[in-house]
Amino acid sequence: MTAGPAVRSNTRMPAHPETGTPIFVGGTGRSGTTIAAQLIGARADVALVPIELRFHVDPGGLVDLAEGRVTMDQFARRMRTTWYERPPKDGPRGLHVIAARPQLQRGLRRLREGLEADPWSASRRFLRDMVRPFRREAGAATWVEMTPPNAKAADALCRMFPRARIVHMVRDGRDVAASVARRTWGPNDVPSALGWWADNLIEIHRSIERADPARVRTFRLEALVGAEREKHYAALVDFLGREPDPGMREYFDRELTAERSHPGSWRDGLDTAEQSRIDELYDQQVERLALHGAAIPPAT
Repeated sequence: MTAGPAVRSNTRMPAHPETGTPIFVGGTGRSGTTIAAQLIGARADVALVPIELRFHVDPGGLVDLAEGRVTMDQFARRMRTTWYERPPKDGPRGLHVIAARPQLQRGLRRLREGLEADPWSASRRFLRDMVRPFRREAGAATWVEMTPPNAKAADALCRMFPRARIVHMVRDGRDVAASVARRTWGPNDVPSALGWWADNLIEIHRSIERADPARVRTFRLEALVGAEREKHYAALVDFLGREPDPGMREYFDRELTAERSHPGSWRDGLDTAEQSRIDELYDQQVERLALHGAAIPPAT
């Protein structure tokens, strides 16, 4: 999957992004977004936001506010409730993990004051206001955030943060579907989850086509753990626009291995006939992706 030519920068990306320029990681969900963000966040100069912020790309969130689809009052109401403190799940969730409520209140006030004059700049400042104290405490120059729908909002995030990097993670749809089917938030059977996977990739592809192609890059999880993993790791480091980092290198060597990522685990517990049926359904979805111009990159 490649970015299209719709929006392009007039200048080259700086070798070292300015302080506070974020890195967003996204994908379909269960596609390697968390491990990719953790890999990037292992760098000394990048602070890993430890939770999915969500408020910037969820429906009714910051992107919708900047685009005029929701009002400031609607956004602020959900910001104070839905996104500030989400119900715990395997640990605390929500903005409160990194930002105190007075910080939120100040940020909302500044957002309201600047929204009419320039909604995109005001939205960028609000998101930075929420993350800045956490980033500074970590002693990092920038930060990485891992809400999966970041990829669907690639074009809007490029507009909000003109120098941001957006890493789109892709994984074999059969492994994604098998994982999603075991969760409570998506389709609960593999055939339906395969359709969900392809639908999401088509939507992501459309967003990437509208985005600045210099700011968005797609990486295949299997390629980062395969025989040519060094080549793909080097491509990721280069895309980030930063020098190699020993913390990132150590995390890559330790965590991004075939043994840990379990490629092909969708076959577990299925007999030969069942595997063949899933293969057939997967091939149909891959063909549909190609017809939409959203062909996934190879696994090598």
